[in-house]
Amino acid sequence: MQGDGFDWVVKVYAQQDGWVLFPILPDDEARALLVLAGRGVAPELVSFHPRVGNMPAVLVYRYVEGPLWSTGVASVARLFRHQHAVVVDGFRSVPTGAQAICRQGDRLLHAADPDDAARLAALRPVRQVLPARRRVLIHTDAGPGNLIVGPDGLRLIDWQCPALGDASEDLFTFLSPAFQVLYGCRPLVDEERAAFIATYDVSAVGARLTALTPAFTFRMAAYCAARRLTLLKIDPPAADRYSRAFELSIADLVESPR
Repeated sequence: MQGDGFDWVVKVYAQQDGWVLFPILPDDEARALLVLAGRGVAPELVSFHPRVGNMPAVLVYRYVEGPLWSTGVASVARLFRHQHAVVVDGFRSVPTGAQAICRQGDRLLHAADPDDAARLAALRPVRQVLPARRRVLIHTDAGPGNLIVGPDGLRLIDWQCPALGDASEDLFTFLSPAFQVLYGCRPLVDEERAAFIATYDVSAVGARLTALTPAFTFRMAAYCAARRLTLLKIDPPAADRYSRAFELSIADLVESPR
């Protein structure tokens, strides 16, 4: 929505039934924008109208003009570190232990092609990683398609499924070859990944990222397998992207310690 002196994004939310990995949570998106206001992380909230009866929820925020992120990992690492330092509560909690994350992947595999499910099940990580002692506000879908290089710096948009979770989940999301491919980008090279971790510069989070990457990868591969099957007939190009993301995740699991 544009007018004299304003340029806004207006989101009208559809209802969503059942469990999904990336839920649509309008009240949580509005609250995330509110707590992040003025911090240089997210768009600026204009107004929010929650769902009432049959009327859908509507969120309005200031449009962030600029291209999608495509290069320069340091700016993303700095944004995440700034975001993860914000003290919040009241959001949904997501799994932060390896086996709980893998169980979400198991659930997703019920909606996948049986052959894909069998290939992935054979690579299911068994390593135990305990839940995080500290939970922070995470975006959960912080891929390159949700990062805008605006006039005032990098901004993370589409906060429709925020959560209290492990900071390493946002780092994994950005670094994951699967997420990069799904958003039309090339997978990051080792030098970029190392530069990102060095700039984020929180050793405890980096250690948990290393430990949890197999579990996160397993869950993401299961998600890609389920989405590929859903889109195969109705959107073949999208299904192809999910197929490639699935294969990249499989390759990562083959190479990673279980």
